[in-house]
Amino acid sequence: MSRKPSSSLFVALALGASIGLLLPALIVGGLLIGLREAQVAEQALQRELDAKLDVLASSLPELLWNLDAVAAREVVSAIVKSPEVVRVSVSDASQGLPFIENHLPERRLGQTLTGERDIVRGATRIGHIQIEIDDHLSTAAVLRQRWLYGATVGGQLLVSLALVLWLLNSRLFRPLRELGGFANDLADGRFDAKLQHTRQDEIGLLGNHLEHMRDALQQQFDAQHALIERLRGMAETVPGVVYQLRLAVTGEFSFAYVSEAVREYFALGSADLSRTAAPWFDRIHPDDRVAVRESLLASARNLSPWQQEFRVPQLGGLERWMYGNAIAQREPDGSVLWHGFLTDISRQRRDANELERYRHHLEELVEARTAALAEATHAAQAASLAKSAFLANMSHEIRTPMNAIIGLTYLAQSDAIEPEQQQRLQKVANAAEHLLSVINNVLDFSKIEAGKLTLEHREFTVDQVLDNIANMTQQTAAAKRLRVETTLAPALRGRVLLGDAQRISEVLLNFTGNAVKFTEAGFVRLLARPDDTPAPLGRVRLRFEVQDSGIGIPAEAQDRLFRDFEQADSSTTRRYGGTGLGLAICRRLAELMGGTVGVDSTPGRGSTFWFVLTVDAAAQPPALAAPPAERPHSARERLAELARQHPRRLLLAEDNPVNQEVAVALIGSAGLTVDVAVDGQQAIDMVRAGDYALVLMDVQMPVMDGLDATRAIRALPQAADLPILAMTANAFDEERQRCLDAGMDDHVAKPVVAEQLFATLHDWLSGARKTTKGRAPGVTGPSTTP
Repeated sequence: MSRKPSSSLFVALALGASIGLLLPALIVGGLLIGLREAQVAEQALQRELDAKLDVLASSLPELLWNLDAVAAREVVSAIVKSPEVVRVSVSDASQGLPFIENHLPERRLGQTLTGERDIVRGATRIGHIQIEIDDHLSTAAVLRQRWLYGATVGGQLLVSLALVLWLLNSRLFRPLRELGGFANDLADGRFDAKLQHTRQDEIGLLGNHLEHMRDALQQQFDAQHALIERLRGMAETVPGVVYQLRLAVTGEFSFAYVSEAVREYFALGSADLSRTAAPWFDRIHPDDRVAVRESLLASARNLSPWQQEFRVPQLGGLERWMYGNAIAQREPDGSVLWHGFLTDISRQRRDANELERYRHHLEELVEARTAALAEATHAAQAASLAKSAFLANMSHEIRTPMNAIIGLTYLAQSDAIEPEQQQRLQKVANAAEHLLSVINNVLDFSKIEAGKLTLEHREFTVDQVLDNIANMTQQTAAAKRLRVETTLAPALRGRVLLGDAQRISEVLLNFTGNAVKFTEAGFVRLLARPDDTPAPLGRVRLRFEVQDSGIGIPAEAQDRLFRDFEQADSSTTRRYGGTGLGLAICRRLAELMGGTVGVDSTPGRGSTFWFVLTVDAAAQPPALAAPPAERPHSARERLAELARQHPRRLLLAEDNPVNQEVAVALIGSAGLTVDVAVDGQQAIDMVRAGDYALVLMDVQMPVMDGLDATRAIRALPQAADLPILAMTANAFDEERQRCLDAGMDDHVAKPVVAEQLFATLHDWLSGARKTTKGRAPGVTGPSTTP
């Protein structure tokens, strides 16, 4: 057994002890002595200086007063005899000049220490003493003391260390070397080696343990030899072939070991394969022989596990499938040795072929099911399209007569004088608005269910949203003598945000409408503030609340309020109507905007409906606009004032006679002149021949629809600045986008809300909004502002 040279533990211990004990003791002791002795020397030098000053201060007053310079010099000379004194100076206070000056610069060899003292006679200061002394003598004394300490401590430590190392070598290291030699004999297999020792200490106990280990190793060696023989017997009897295959550096294959089971599968004996594996390769099916050899060579290159399936021809034309599995390892001589086994997998291969046939059958079934699923998907898509078309047609067919009902009711209310007539017409208007609300809720719910509801991302302020909701509910609340209040947090006042203000208004309007409906006296309050939940960077969490002093909601009913088609009171004797869709739509809208809704209520004490959502903060707030000038309260009055100042002619493209009558009467009531075209082609001809300030375009018309008519009008030279507004009973977003894509500027949904129509017309006719659809982007034309 080769032994590697190793460093001596004794040398390492001696060196470590010398460095670890001697140097710290010298360094630490030297530092302590140096610091302490230096301080002591400095203090002694200061005391010496003070003593000399005291001597002079007590001896010189009379001599200086009598101006006895000879006696004074003798006193100073006695002080100067001290070798550390560098300079002595005695000055007369009356003359301000040195009385005696004795300076010895050759004694200045180190740092100097200066002391001063006044010469006093009685209570009168008559002079001044100054003495300088040098510290080189005290410094030299400290240095000598350091060297003396180092020599003394170092010598003692070295003697002690030498004694300790001698004891360690004789009592520890020499016996350890003997034990190491004995252990090497055991490692080389010389179990008859003896250990000579008579000691009873730990070294002797270790020697006893090593002898016991020798006996145990002998027993284990014998047991392993017996185990190897048993494993050899097992290898010869297990199913399959156990082997060791070697690839020499010359490229030749040979079996280092192969069990006798090889005879059963390959008709070869282990003796036939001891020198070369060529006969084994010859027994492999010719079509698999190259693959087996190449896979073994690849495993040898990468030292990766070898796994391969191959066939072995048998008598009678049969084939046996074998599976080879082995682990490759590199030998010291550069050869590769595989340890593995060969297993008969003929039965598994037959089962796999059977499964393959089943798999093909399953693929055919899957293809058939996929075709059926595609057909069902196509049918579902067709049903969805049919549903969308049905909802669009239903919206159009219901909104068209609703437009007539609401418009004619508004006109009749304007002309009615008797209070009873006004009340009846108001009931008709309320019923129509309720029906329209139900239709809008159904359509919104269907769009949400279909996933077709999209959110806008535009600038808005919370101030505008709250003001609009308050204005829209003011009239209904005033009829019940309710106060409508708004409270806005200062942090949101005037702040520009990005989101869908229309959908936020829908939720708030639903909450506020319910609050007015279920409140008989008191107030309805709208609140808005930043939510306490932190928002991501660049986003804002808003919390809206609608409080009322109404009837309240029982706790058991609050949990189902926001469910689809659920109401707080679903009995047949309920007092208030509703479809149960409004709050469900509010919940869906809030979720689409990344928020939640909820209610806090106590029966008899009112309710608080709230919802939280996340919006984006605008990058830069717009410049503050000048405060608007005072204007008439209603949109109709503002439009009428504009018509009086600047008479205008409008074109209405509408094929329904009732809707023609309603639109002409509504617009005419504001002082505007309206011409009517019954189809799209007539609208084109009238625009080409006339001078119109604005066109209201229906979409569904005979001869030519509103979309094609708009495209043709936009091609006319005189229509570059002509605003074209869609008036359609289809309230879907897709229809609105189709109108805008065709060249229209805005969208007025039927049934027409009079104030909304008047406000929209005022914006376009006053020049507050201008069309850009009739010219290329970036091209400006003459303004249509009055």
